[in-house]
Amino acid sequence: MRAKTRAAAGVAASLTMVASMTAVPALAVAPDADGAAEAPASCEAVQSGVAAAAVKVADVQGAFAWDQSAITPNETIRSLFQKTVKALCGAQIPVTVENPLNWEITVSGAVDEAYTASVGELAEDDAVQRPMTCTCGGNPAGGKAIVTAEVKGVPVEAMLARAGVQPGANAVTFVSSDGARTVLPLGYVIGRHGVISYEINEEDLSASVGGNNQLWLARTPANYFARDVVEIVVSAEEEAPAVPDEEAAHPNSPNAGVLAGGQE
Repeated sequence: MRAKTRAAAGVAASLTMVASMTAVPALAVAPDADGAAEAPASCEAVQSGVAAAAVKVADVQGAFAWDQSAITPNETIRSLFQKTVKALCGAQIPVTVENPLNWEITVSGAVDEAYTASVGELAEDDAVQRPMTCTCGGNPAGGKAIVTAEVKGVPVEAMLARAGVQPGANAVTFVSSDGARTVLPLGYVIGRHGVISYEINEEDLSASVGGNNQLWLARTPANYFARDVVEIVVSAEEEAPAVPDEEAAHPNSPNAGVLAGGQE
C-alpha cells in the first residue's frame, strides 16, 4: 500500500507540473477504495492533453541557430590529442618536427605523371586556410573529443590535379610514414574538402595535434585523419571503397545541444 501511495503521489505531482507548464487542465485522479489515488489508465490522456494545449497557443515564434565560429586554442588541442592520440587514432608518430614544409609527399598510381614534391613547394601555389572540425566518431553531445581550428594546408584535389587523374579512378590511399594506409573513395575525399594540413591556428602541427602533416576532412570521424602522409596513391578498383559509415561513426559536429527554451 505504501509503494502504491508513493507511486500515485509521484504521478499526481508530475501531472500537476505538466498542467502548470502547458496550460493543460489537470487530469482527474480519483481515489480508489482504500483512499489512495489511482494513476490514469494510460499516458495517451496526458499526451493528447499536451497536444491540445499546443494547438491552443497562438502566435508562437522562435528561432534556432548555430555556428562553428569558436576556434579551439592550440593549448587545448595539444592537451587532448598529444596525450590521448594513441588511444584515439592509433598513431605512432613523433609530436615534434623541425620544419613540416620540408616534408616530401609522392603522388602515384592511376595518374598521368607521378611526382614527389615537398609540402612547401606544393603550398606555394595551392595553400588554403579554412576553419575545420576534428572529432572522434563516438564523441557524445557535450563530449571533449572535438576541436575546431583554422587549418592551413594543401588541398588533396590540387595535388591530384598536378598529376592528372586517369579516367576510371575511384579510390585514393593515404600512406603514412609508419606504414598505415587509409583508403577512401576518391569522390568522397574531394567532396569533403580533403586537405593535407601543416599548420593549425597559424602554428606548426607540433604545437597542436603533433607530427609533420595530417589529412583533414569535413564531416568525417577523426580516425580517418591520416597523419604524416608520405604518399597518395590513386587507383581504379573494381568496386570503390566504402564510404565511412555515417550511421555508426558520424561525428557529433557541431557539438551542440539545446540548453534552454522559452516562449515569445
